[in-house]
Amino acid sequence: MERKMKIDTHTHTSGVSFCSEVAPEQYVQRYRDEGYGAVLLTNHYSRLYMFRYGETWDKQIKIYLDEYRKAKRAGESIGLPVMLGAEVAISTPKSLYIEFLLYGADEEFFLANPRLYDKSQAELYKICNDNGVLMFQSHPFRDEQGHFPQDPEFLDGTEINCHPYYLRHEDKVREFADKNNLMIVCGSDFHYGYQAGIAATIVPDCVTDSKKFAEYLRKNPRPEIFIK
Repeated sequence: MERKMKIDTHTHTSGVSFCSEVAPEQYVQRYRDEGYGAVLLTNHYSRLYMFRYGETWDKQIKIYLDEYRKAKRAGESIGLPVMLGAEVAISTPKSLYIEFLLYGADEEFFLANPRLYDKSQAELYKICNDNGVLMFQSHPFRDEQGHFPQDPEFLDGTEINCHPYYLRHEDKVREFADKNNLMIVCGSDFHYGYQAGIAATIVPDCVTDSKKFAEYLRKNPRPEIFIK
């Protein structure tokens, strides 16, 4: 019988996402304590954030990936797989600052495709699609921060975002996904320790890296979700 596990598909750690208060070591421990089988680390990848890491691309991507490696090592030490993802922020005709979650990427993808924050939505989607990476819009109805549904032609999916400071708009998300044949995931938008355990996407326990997660979503575009 297939065993299932919870993963959080939208999380941030403090070494790269400066709005987060949780370091990688504490991050993985919180999720292990909450009984999760894995986590997806989707740290902020935007022009604003990346230029705080350094003015050259080499410095930016080194710091970005080093944070993932630190979390991965910490997770391995306690038996919690940490998958690599990203929350890429770009400008579109509809919004000056809009964010997309990438699933199925590895380190080579980020090294081979620099400065994703400078792409249009269509350009970013093509890069992802050409490399087997899924592109989901983050919190599409968080209008308090200027987030609105973007062009569904250049999306694979969207998310039910369970950040406690904002409304989930779950019905609107599902309606947007249904209308445009988009996949759905559910995540916490983790920035603070207490957020561990409030939301999850349910997957088989063999889904232990980002590529396997993307493959699972292609076959199961509406996976079971958990909201506390």
